[in-house]
Amino acid sequence: MRTPSYMPQITVYYLLNSKTEVNSLSLFGRFAHHSNGQDGEFYLDNGDINLISGNFTTNYYEFGFIKTNYNTRFSAAQFFRTSVELHPRNSTMEELDGMYSLYRWNTVFSIFKLPPNSNQNKKKNASISIKGQATWMFGELNNLDGFSLDRLNLSLTFYYHPKFLEDIGLFAQLYHGMDYYNIYFNHKLDIIRFGIMTEKLRF
Repeated sequence: MRTPSYMPQITVYYLLNSKTEVNSLSLFGRFAHHSNGQDGEFYLDNGDINLISGNFTTNYYEFGFIKTNYNTRFSAAQFFRTSVELHPRNSTMEELDGMYSLYRWNTVFSIFKLPPNSNQNKKKNASISIKGQATWMFGELNNLDGFSLDRLNLSLTFYYHPKFLEDIGLFAQLYHGMDYYNIYFNHKLDIIRFGIMTEKLRF
């Protein structure tokens, strides 16, 4: 049985300034671990990656900033985050060297369209939101050219919260890029996903 990804992490935030509740600038730093809980050999006898019981382990640091603001013209809250992700060689298993990007630039941009008179609405749930994510993978990566689009991971999520539902909304998501399921990293994914989710479990 394949194990899930284990991803414990510690994140520290520092608020630089805050004009209002939705207009702020913050710095953050994160230390994280990503593994699959397996201890088998990384490669099979035929040279293929051992996807069933092969060990996958990396530790990384992430540093960046977060900017939030309120767009009065569109009555929408905007969220922007950009960061650099570093996987030190001495804390990442050596089999990943040259196959798994150790240096990454992550960017996230979200817009939350708030309902009319949200100041009087205690719940203040966004009726519509759009979230875009992009990651560019630097360094040695399967002999790819430095400007190859295969280094780019993209995700776009559209969320709609109908008025007749309390905490449940509908979403559609597109994803293109590296497989994010631990040792399957060498696979490419193109996914269209539809479903339901709560305001408390955004992703």
